[in-house]
Amino acid sequence: MNPLLLLRVHRGAVAVLALLALSASLLIAALPRGFEASYDDALHGILDVTSANVTDLTISLEPRAAEQHLTSMAGFQKKDREWREALPSSVTSVLQTRRGREGHFAAKTIGTPVAGRVGVDGPPQQYVNVGWVSGTEKRVRYVQGTPPGPPGVVARVPGYPDLQNVKRFDIALVKDAAEKMGIPVGTTLVLGNSRSILGRVTGVFEPVDASDHGFWDHNLDVLKVSIRRTAGSDIEEQRITGLTDVGSLSMLNGQDRDLMYSWVIAIDPSAVDTRNAPSVIQGVTDFQSYLDKGAGRVLATYAEIAQYAPYFLATGLGDLLTDFLRRLATAQALMFLILGGLATVATGVIALAVQLLSERMRPGLALARARGASLGQVVRVGAGTVALAVVPAVLVGYGLSYLLSGPVTPIVHLGPLVIVVITIVFAAARLAFTHRKPLQDRRDDVAIRRSSPRRTALELLIVVLALGGSYLLRTRGLATEVAAQGADPYLMLVPAALTVAVALITLRCYPYPLRLIVWLAARARPAVPFVGLTLAARARSVTALPVLILLPALAVSVYGAVVAGTLDSAQRLTAWQATGADARVDGQAEIPDDVIEKIRQVPGVRSIVPADKGTAQIGYGGRSAIAVAIDLDAYRRIVADLPLDVPPPAPGVAAPAIPALLSPDLAIHDTLDIGWHVRMKLVKRGVITGGLPGLSFAESNLIVLPYDAAKRAGLRTYTNTLLIDGENIDGAKLRAATGNRPDFLVSTFGEALNRVTKSPLTNTINGSFLLVTIALAVYALLTVVIALVVGATDRARALSYLRTLGLSERQAAGLTVLEITPLIVLTACAGLLLGLALPSALGPGLDLSVYTGDQPVRTYDLSLTTPALLAAGLSAMAIAGAYLHAMIGGRRSLGSILRVGE
Repeated sequence: MNPLLLLRVHRGAVAVLALLALSASLLIAALPRGFEASYDDALHGILDVTSANVTDLTISLEPRAAEQHLTSMAGFQKKDREWREALPSSVTSVLQTRRGREGHFAAKTIGTPVAGRVGVDGPPQQYVNVGWVSGTEKRVRYVQGTPPGPPGVVARVPGYPDLQNVKRFDIALVKDAAEKMGIPVGTTLVLGNSRSILGRVTGVFEPVDASDHGFWDHNLDVLKVSIRRTAGSDIEEQRITGLTDVGSLSMLNGQDRDLMYSWVIAIDPSAVDTRNAPSVIQGVTDFQSYLDKGAGRVLATYAEIAQYAPYFLATGLGDLLTDFLRRLATAQALMFLILGGLATVATGVIALAVQLLSERMRPGLALARARGASLGQVVRVGAGTVALAVVPAVLVGYGLSYLLSGPVTPIVHLGPLVIVVITIVFAAARLAFTHRKPLQDRRDDVAIRRSSPRRTALELLIVVLALGGSYLLRTRGLATEVAAQGADPYLMLVPAALTVAVALITLRCYPYPLRLIVWLAARARPAVPFVGLTLAARARSVTALPVLILLPALAVSVYGAVVAGTLDSAQRLTAWQATGADARVDGQAEIPDDVIEKIRQVPGVRSIVPADKGTAQIGYGGRSAIAVAIDLDAYRRIVADLPLDVPPPAPGVAAPAIPALLSPDLAIHDTLDIGWHVRMKLVKRGVITGGLPGLSFAESNLIVLPYDAAKRAGLRTYTNTLLIDGENIDGAKLRAATGNRPDFLVSTFGEALNRVTKSPLTNTINGSFLLVTIALAVYALLTVVIALVVGATDRARALSYLRTLGLSERQAAGLTVLEITPLIVLTACAGLLLGLALPSALGPGLDLSVYTGDQPVRTYDLSLTTPALLAAGLSAMAIAGAYLHAMIGGRRSLGSILRVGE
């Protein structure tokens, strides 16, 4: 016996098996790479738009003892090396390595008030901190004056007789701060009401590259004036940090002013991915523990603890990655559903192809077994033939998967290997079972084997595990410790297990409705239906695998259609809620009337609803709320056909009071006194929940007023927001109408929808569902054809006798179709029902908000149109394939028919 000979003799069945193995290995190796690439793209998209002071590691120290004071850059560099050496390797691997962006360190005073100006008067409530930041000499250019010089000591300060031998620091201010705060070059500031120091302004600078977020995000106090209004006062506090020379470190210490040292260790967002994110989280946690333990010091006494100030680690990287991994787990579950369904179907089709090849080899191997070949020899030859067909094909598919870019994960290697192992093991087991005794040949259409207790127990185990996993998935989600332990693999495989479990139940229940149909057909006059359905009832040997293939294929396809429809609805709702109308224009200040008129002339604009949005002070305390003044009746008219919930306007009240809708937390007050443009007295006339679409998502501290509220209070109306009703509004033309001014933010529904639908995860899931649906349809069609070919010998034997009795070719084709139709129809119905039931079965375990811009998906859009068309289309294709196979294979002469079975 020679496997190569069998390979050549049965080359048709071998080619089918090889092609199926190639396609399966290609899909199972390529899809995970695409999934992982989309995960990384999604993570990098979040990290890229997150401020660097959130993603980077910032170690800070407020020195309390003289031993902690650093008087030169060398001291900062020494501590920087110490921090980097203490970092775990998982964090070190994701540090920024580009020169000039590795990080920096700084020393800044905290909350330093301007007590006065030498020789001149200045506005009150100003704060100017003195700070040194490494690397600023390359990041700023001076537009006035000169860079700061070394510090000095002033013996006497003119106008301040109590100040003697005061430290003087040269500082430079950003141009915007010098203009807003009225601090020109040459001004000497008295800083601090006690333990005062002097700050002499020697220069004004601008940033060389304001978009260098890796640096300026940590030093916004140097670049921008911070303005804060004191509660109960109309006076604004202005705060800025002035840059000083490195030589100032020798005199800048925590004994004169509150001082803070900081070391920034920059993280490279592109080096963080979904595979190393858990170890990065653990590394940040370990480094935090290192700092909490005194950075390697052993503090034994209270005096030592009091002497050494703690080091603080400020970073949001761990929380950011933890939240992403938690949300990613739900995305991965949906990906696993796709991959699991595809793997189940592909494995089943390959097993059916192995069954076809083993049936083709059966006569030859049975003859060899009868002539004295051992069972081991038969199994080795048969399994060797299968291995020669499968191994090269799987290697080719595995190699082709590298044409798709993406990270290589273990499943990329293991998937094709598992295909090879399962295929060869299945072939060996089937051959061993078939040829365990010489000359033992029995027909399954005559004697049906009873299921063994082991098989029954295994099937029950699969059903119980699937149902138990579904219950756990509904009650506790995918995992509670995703960042530390990763998503629960058992729960992630629950969707695929459910499809297999239902397929097994269908397989067990399949004969009962079929017996009823056969019983009804036996009472009908035509013989073809009875004979065809009887053949279907007896063909148990080729029933199991088709059911296990067709049902998961259809269930995954139907579920994909349900998910696609649900995602589309949820994504559109997200876009509508983000814009609040077909388009919206937000201004940082009041929008001029001429700009509004230009916007009215933009093609597609039908009407405009003006609104005013801002922050109102409640009473005279420090509490504030979001106030929105808008004509709710006009707003309701333009969103009447949109999926937006806008409340009716508040009923009127007697002047001078103003009616208002209040959020639940403010609704405890019947009246409110607020400060917004002018003092207003509000009367509660309703409660608003869920925010106001397009204007505010806040569910608390929200006040909705009539558009003319300011006018009723004695001023005039204000407009800083426009809600635009129209059709096919071009965002570029809207921006042109505003003069492309940076203080106007233009958003349209189309742009908002595009941001949601074009995200990496959404593109991947939509493309994957489409690709897998096509692949599953092809596999399902091949399943029917292969199943028919497997049973072709027994069918030909039966049809040969019927043809001699006058059965026509068309009737013979009808018999073949009737033989396969019950299997297809019953399995299609079960797959359709399972696909529609999967959303309820999986419950909240599969959170789709990751694909909808964080829009919660509480219910699925269970439209029956697309799922029913999928089930009907798949059934029609399978039945058409069966009919075509019967017509082609049934065209034989009467002489050949008479020789069948000789």
